[in-house]
Amino acid sequence: MAAESWPGREINELLPDNRRYFIDNDWYYVNQDIAREDLLLHARQIDHLLPFWFGITEEGGLNSEADRVAEMIAEQAGLPILAIIHNYSSREYGPLVHRVLTNEVIRRNLIRNIVSLVRMKQYLGVNIDFEFVPPRDRPNLTAFMRELYEALAPLGKQVTISVPAELEENPQHPFSGAFSYRDLGRYSDYLYVLAYDEHFAVPGPVASIGFVRRVMDFAETLVPVAKLKLGIPVYGYDWVPQGGFPLTLSFADAIETAQIHGATIIYDEEAQEPHFTYTADGVEHIVWFEDVRSFRVKLEEVLRRMWRGIGVWRLGQEDPRTWLLVDGRRQ
Repeated sequence: MAAESWPGREINELLPDNRRYFIDNDWYYVNQDIAREDLLLHARQIDHLLPFWFGITEEGGLNSEADRVAEMIAEQAGLPILAIIHNYSSREYGPLVHRVLTNEVIRRNLIRNIVSLVRMKQYLGVNIDFEFVPPRDRPNLTAFMRELYEALAPLGKQVTISVPAELEENPQHPFSGAFSYRDLGRYSDYLYVLAYDEHFAVPGPVASIGFVRRVMDFAETLVPVAKLKLGIPVYGYDWVPQGGFPLTLSFADAIETAQIHGATIIYDEEAQEPHFTYTADGVEHIVWFEDVRSFRVKLEEVLRRMWRGIGVWRLGQEDPRTWLLVDGRRQ
């Protein structure tokens, strides 16, 4: 793939008959000042905004954290919103989503509230982002997506879902077992395949290109590529070898940390991701993070395979040079 190939531009290497191939350049959004500033700068380079705004409740309601300023920026830029419906409104993520998915009355109430939301707000649609769904709820998650799709599709609204990375079909997997790619593909316009967090409990690449390719290989066996969008990270993690959860870093955080501690950043050619180590207060730290180079190789993989687009987690964390690569809006 030629290095100058950009999304939203003609890709002659992929389409010898000179047909134009576009991908969607979608970004996730969380309410933070830096994300709002980033949105103001780049709204016209984004195709869909996925804001983390609406948490489900035990009764099938929605807790709103909608950012009116962000809504106004998106509206002025003509940027469609796919509102995220999530289960982080409670610390009991798994039990909450289990109760909502398995109780038919609550599930239908949630769907009614989602329909009312997209109608009232005039959103393009929604993105379902349920995490820690118990594996035994696999059929219930599929039923929910079917019912939601049947309610929103006739209204011309998009139904999308973010799914965890999978390398094989394993319904018993504690984190991803509830997600049947094949079935969810039937009842969604698009699946955002979140090909990141390859390492979390132990240090390692956030999303090595080998891992990303294997995730994409598996997804393609179950879902048409026209329905697939690749979730791409733009953040990093800072681990200590003794264990515990890593500290999440933005690209700017990672660069500043390396500079403060005089660390040498090494770009791992096999993983296609930068990393470095440093010592603070006598404790060794290991950092892996994403930059424009690691972003490019993932983007080129999407273009080569002709997936429908990308979903980037998240605004405000990226290497600013990333915006030289993405220009997805069709003017």
